[in-house]
Amino acid sequence: MLTHHKYIEILSDWDKDTIETCCKTENTDDPKCTDCCYDKWQDELNQVSSDYNVAIENANQLQKKVNYISGRRDKYIDWLDELDKAEYWAKETCDQLKLIAIQLEKIWYNSCKATEAIDILFCMIRDILMQTDIIKKCCDNLDNCIARNADPSLNGQGIQKYYLEYKGKLEAVIRLRESIIKEVVEAVVTANLITNGITTKDSKCSMPVNYCQDDFPFCVPPPPNHAYYGIKTIICEWYCAFKCTTPCPDPKPPYDPCHPPKPQPAPNNPCDEAEKNTECCKLLPTFDFPICASPYREIIQGLADADSCSLKTLITDLNKANIKKESLQACKTSLENAIKAVNPKERCK
Repeated sequence: MLTHHKYIEILSDWDKDTIETCCKTENTDDPKCTDCCYDKWQDELNQVSSDYNVAIENANQLQKKVNYISGRRDKYIDWLDELDKAEYWAKETCDQLKLIAIQLEKIWYNSCKATEAIDILFCMIRDILMQTDIIKKCCDNLDNCIARNADPSLNGQGIQKYYLEYKGKLEAVIRLRESIIKEVVEAVVTANLITNGITTKDSKCSMPVNYCQDDFPFCVPPPPNHAYYGIKTIICEWYCAFKCTTPCPDPKPPYDPCHPPKPQPAPNNPCDEAEKNTECCKLLPTFDFPICASPYREIIQGLADADSCSLKTLITDLNKANIKKESLQACKTSLENAIKAVNPKERCK
């Protein structure tokens, strides 16, 4: 095998034909040394270097845009997370307000019945005391009659003995009348304060309802120009302020963030009627409860989606710019190496 593939020494002018076809001009004082495409490659290097610098600047500008929009998009997403957390805690607050309102409704109904019972008791005690006054008047008339009768048998004996015992007990009841009336009046005042302290003064006790039913009306809007606020009325005002009865919109199907659907208006809330006559201080930016249906959240979501869409286009352009930059860099490096290899000043030493 070695005899068939003997080593043949390569001649020193093996690339003579190639050099002759490439090299047409002389660039040194030595006529034997030509530039070997040096000038041509030098011109190409200048053009490639210029294109390379432009590609670097274009890639840098695109990278800055990507960084800026990416950071802004991340802030939008973080703010959406904060809004979702606020919505979660708002719903938790609504559940607690509902529980408090239902318990206050039960206490209020029981206090109404207690007030009615105390009113009945007051009427009964008043009637007893009125009857006592009538009996006292009868006793006074009987005493006058006995005093005018000189019969010695009526001098603390017989039936008069029992009469005197009854009269003593009657006088004891009469002596307690003022304190009994005072206590009953205080009970009536306290019962009414409890009832009115829970809800409005204009509220009326109604028939008992089923507190376990799903649509139990535990927060009925108070009548217009109601007397004052009770704790249940305040709780229900907060319940309406958080728009606890307004449901969140149904989850939307997946869509292209570059072509989002138009936001739909939030449904009406029955508690909005109580806000029509109030003065509002508008602050920007603003959002309403429930946050999940707030137009403000829709705006933030739209901004985040728009930035995500822009990032898709910018990242594609950035990848193309980087590819072009790397290609020009490779071409520039190749030309620099080739020019260095055929540099007449180095080759003709």
